[in-house]
Amino acid sequence: MGIAEVVKKLPKLLKLRKQIIKDIIQAKPDIFIGIDAPDLNFPIEKKLKKSNIKIIHYVSPSIWAWRPKRVEKINRITDLVMTLFPFEPDYYLKSGGNAVFVGHPLAKNISIEIDKPKSKKTLGLNPNQPALAILPGSRSNELKTHTDIFVKTALKMQKQNPELQIISANTNPEKIDFIKKIANQYKLNIQVLNDATAVLKAADFALLASGTVALEAMLCKTPMVVGYKISPITYSIVKTFKMMLLPYYSLPNVLYGDFLVDEVLQKQMSVENLFNALSKLQKTNKHEELIENFTILHQSLLTDKDAASRVLEFTEQCLL
Repeated sequence: MGIAEVVKKLPKLLKLRKQIIKDIIQAKPDIFIGIDAPDLNFPIEKKLKKSNIKIIHYVSPSIWAWRPKRVEKINRITDLVMTLFPFEPDYYLKSGGNAVFVGHPLAKNISIEIDKPKSKKTLGLNPNQPALAILPGSRSNELKTHTDIFVKTALKMQKQNPELQIISANTNPEKIDFIKKIANQYKLNIQVLNDATAVLKAADFALLASGTVALEAMLCKTPMVVGYKISPITYSIVKTFKMMLLPYYSLPNVLYGDFLVDEVLQKQMSVENLFNALSKLQKTNKHEELIENFTILHQSLLTDKDAASRVLEFTEQCLL
């Protein structure tokens, strides 16, 4: 994630990618499907394309947010791009490429309507008391950057309202233990699970890192504040070369096309600013309007033809 963060691992990653390309060419597949990870998959796809292997790439990179000229390169190295968001195919089609919207799997797996009290009971929470989810990120560097400030903010929120239940989640026992360790340092009473979806369904509002988790919160109809900080070097490069095209960062705002949820980024990400944003979110009388917008956006991410259907269609065309 970022530029400075990956440099020290680059030699090992390049060596692995070279071996992957060699192994795939030796296997002589008819079709290669690269799933996300563009910095890994695009160079692989470029090499395989030269070996007359058909290329499908699943999940478009964020060309609508930064480095839009990548579209032309992607069109050259792929035969089909399958996108998660409905507005993305146009970027490829306008440049002579082939792309289709296949829906977002999270939108399909999460119900349109969420029963918050029932979800709280499932986690052993009091259904009559408010719950705040803090989700500092799943990557190690995100955890190190965000957890301390998120925990401090949650503690301040709980002091304001002693009935507030604090919940969190992460992907493996080590990361769960890391969150618990920081929480214990500040004597924050918190429940940390391994199921972010269950946590977001139960939460009345959330403080979270930007990324897929923000989309998941939207799908779980959970009002949120997005807090995020990348390394100063990466941020400086992004700002200097004007690599970001949009004024917002989180996926709910990208889908909405405006600031639907608050974003607190970089130097602005202090306990005080996060606390103020959450307090405002908690007190607002616009929750119904926010949930209605979340529901509309949720429905826009659904489609009858999913990725598997599109792959089958593409395969049949190749066999003709």
